Amino acid sequence: MRPPRARAGEQASAAPPKRRPRNAKAKSGADDAEFSPPRPPELDWDDTPSESAEEALAQRWAARGEELFQQLEGHGAALHEYRADLKEGRFVWIAPSGRVSAEASARLLCSWSCATSVLVMAWADPLASGAGIERIDGMPAEQDGIDEQGAWQIAMRAADACNAAFLYRVSSPQAWYFLALDGLTFSPKRTSFHPGAPVCLVLRAIGEVREAIASRAEPADVVRDRISALSDSLFHQARYAYRDTDWVARLDRTGSCLSHLAKRIPRAGFSAIAAGQRIDEWLDRELAVELINALSLIEDEWSLFG
Repeated sequence: MRPPRARAGEQASAAPPKRRPRNAKAKSGADDAEFSPPRPPELDWDDTPSESAEEALAQRWAARGEELFQQLEGHGAALHEYRADLKEGRFVWIAPSGRVSAEASARLLCSWSCATSVLVMAWADPLASGAGIERIDGMPAEQDGIDEQGAWQIAMRAADACNAAFLYRVSSPQAWYFLALDGLTFSPKRTSFHPGAPVCLVLRAIGEVREAIASRAEPADVVRDRISALSDSLFHQARYAYRDTDWVARLDRTGSCLSHLAKRIPRAGFSAIAAGQRIDEWLDRELAVELINALSLIEDEWSLFG
């Protein structure tokens, strides 16, 4: 997919998250997938040597991230938009002219849900069939309660295990996707890129929201934010990754439906109380059933294109 550069709330990274040196002050700063251009690695480390295996792992992959960025910069592609088609195993950088300026093969390592803190390895993801790495001995297929740093650590260990040349993280409003990149070339055989159908990504995202509501494991505020984020994501993809394609109208229509569903969940506030809306921390059963039924209808519609 294809976004504008460094839009608010989006970030791409070829290196693990930044760690500041001691006493340093904070610095201000942000199927297919779409995200902002790559940036230099975001790691700062103490000068004091460390024997920590985790820090050594992060240092190694930060160095590779720097190497990737330098190669892209050397060929004038560092600020180019990028897109990934995991069905084809293709990761490309696109020049403003629309020509593919750089290309690498891509495999999904794992995905991490921002809302649920669940990390799933590629081989355990039914929607990543054939697009991810094979099972790694001794590594759990799914882990709960994983924070951002933990997601990076698992992805780096997976990248090590499959001998990836580079590790790249791409993000969406719902999740982070960690990719293993290999075979980087600045002389691609195919100089054009056409996005594949967004059906699997849409079905996956809607299915996750529906299951979250059905499980009644998340407060109403979290469910509303989930639906709103997915709506915004579909609008965004219609404007960038799928602009000038037949998918724009369908993505816009689904985004609008989701936006209306999110508004069905009242926010605590004077206006809601004045309107006589019942404000509870959790969704009441009637509203939950209505949302589930509406999401199921959207899934049925998108399944026709699968």
